[in-house]
Amino acid sequence: MANDLVGTLLVIGASTLALYLIATKVATWAQLRHIPGPLSAGFSKLWLIRRQMTGKLVLDLQDVCNRYGPLVRIGPDWVVTSDPAEIRRIWSLHSGYSRSPWYRGLRFDPAKDSIITATDNREHGRVRAHLLPGYQGRGLEDPEPVVDAQLAKFISLVERKYLSSPTAFRPLDMSNAMQFLTQDIISAIEFGTSFGYLDADADIYGVIAIFEALLGSVMVMALFPWLVKLLALPVVRPLLPKPTDTRGPGRLLGLVKAHVVARYDGGANGQEKVRRKDVLQSFVESGLSRDEVESEALIHMVGGTDTTALALRNAVFFVASNAVVYRTLQCEIDAAVEDSSLSPSEIVSCNRARAMPYLQAVIKEALRMWPPVMGLMARMSDKDDTICGLRVPARTHVAWAALAVTKDRDIFGVDADVFAPERWINAGPEQLKAMEGVQGLVFAGGTRWECLGKRLAQIELEKALFELFRRFDFAMLDPVQPFTWSSYGTTVHHDMKVKITAREIR
Repeated sequence: MANDLVGTLLVIGASTLALYLIATKVATWAQLRHIPGPLSAGFSKLWLIRRQMTGKLVLDLQDVCNRYGPLVRIGPDWVVTSDPAEIRRIWSLHSGYSRSPWYRGLRFDPAKDSIITATDNREHGRVRAHLLPGYQGRGLEDPEPVVDAQLAKFISLVERKYLSSPTAFRPLDMSNAMQFLTQDIISAIEFGTSFGYLDADADIYGVIAIFEALLGSVMVMALFPWLVKLLALPVVRPLLPKPTDTRGPGRLLGLVKAHVVARYDGGANGQEKVRRKDVLQSFVESGLSRDEVESEALIHMVGGTDTTALALRNAVFFVASNAVVYRTLQCEIDAAVEDSSLSPSEIVSCNRARAMPYLQAVIKEALRMWPPVMGLMARMSDKDDTICGLRVPARTHVAWAALAVTKDRDIFGVDADVFAPERWINAGPEQLKAMEGVQGLVFAGGTRWECLGKRLAQIELEKALFELFRRFDFAMLDPVQPFTWSSYGTTVHHDMKVKITAREIR
């Protein structure tokens, strides 16, 4: 009798739980049932997880927006939009949106937020106000000579080890090389001394390789932000990167920490506190706490290197793959060298590079064709909203489909999938304004979350592309499959090998 009663209660309990779970699933599905999308996406995150794990989610988001329309359901409480006007509104200062909990999955320290993970708008605004002077270079040393010095090292490295000739074949893997360049530029600008990637011509601490290996897991974890709380547990924290590590992210954390200690405490042998007119000193004097300075210095190193290196690789690839663009760009560069009497040892100035319309068009077009950051970048509102004419309930994750946005044919024309810098030169005033508005979203331009590193990235792109195509000729080793790639928020290239030959320096 008692056993029968227990069995009955267990059946009732299990049935009640099953009914509750089914009812919850149905209720969640019903909230967004009017928004088109893959059928399975309405019931679970499996569609989103599987595509995120492939490293090709950015193509899947472009595909579903092309298939279903400008607003698509991609999860039980997830939608993605390809409408540039809606994205600009959602990302704007007074939209009522904030970053969704998705961003918490991007924390480097599971217990602390940073400028790139803060979901509270006020907190994000507070930290941003403290960081802005450093990123904008107010009261700091001019960044141009710092960029010039590291770029000169890169040029010297190519000339010593990677120039091919009729009697020598010395390919360069740009997957690594561009990363070494941007790592040394950012570390020199932030700390006053570079980490030495170019000197070693190697991923000396294994930081780049390990970060790339972790990206996929991080992006999947961001879909379950509650997992970050598990990483903060005392039993788990010893397994995470530590400043005492000799390789990987922990080693980078240790390098950053050592620089921060030198600014606050001085050297271990009683040396005075280090003071320089660099980005780190700006952070120290900004009013942020010491922990915040350490976190933001680390984020500057991580976020400011991968994306710019990617943009450089893409630009070289697109130019090298288009003979007309290649000739036009080099003709403009050669004319600029002749007009300004630039000596072979000099690096072009930003002022000169910004007066070159075709170079600027190449940079804009490369960023449009493949934005450096293409993660979900999800926002969320506490209120119901209407997006693309459809009701979106409160607390829905609203992502963007980066490639569907930057290759919008209504904005960029029927050849939106083609790399054509000329579109930026030939466009009329109204079309140019529309194109620049969309292309600016690559840096979240004009919004609450505009990229703080945009100014420096522009300097790096202008100088590096000018000098590389001034001094060298590039040819992709494998025109059919020039590289392999995966995209987990930012794109990772592998085997992007090029043959480089010297040009006559003008």
